[in-house]
Amino acid sequence: MTDTKAILASRTVWANLVGLVALLLGVLGFDASALDADPFVEAVVQLVAAASFIASTVFRILATKRVAG
Repeated sequence: MTDTKAILASRTVWANLVGLVALLLGVLGFDASALDADPFVEAVVQLVAAASFIASTVFRILATKRVAG
């Protein structure tokens, strides 16, 4: 792993950003009243967060280049 890439080219970074946004939406009480399915929306947000953090772990394991800081 001697090659480097830009931070925004990292799938791990993007997966973590998606998870962070999903968690923040849940914590901040995302207004999903237009969807009229609050428990469903909350569950979807939690699943997206979980999937993104699992994906970031997988992407980190599969990574072949280091992220240039």
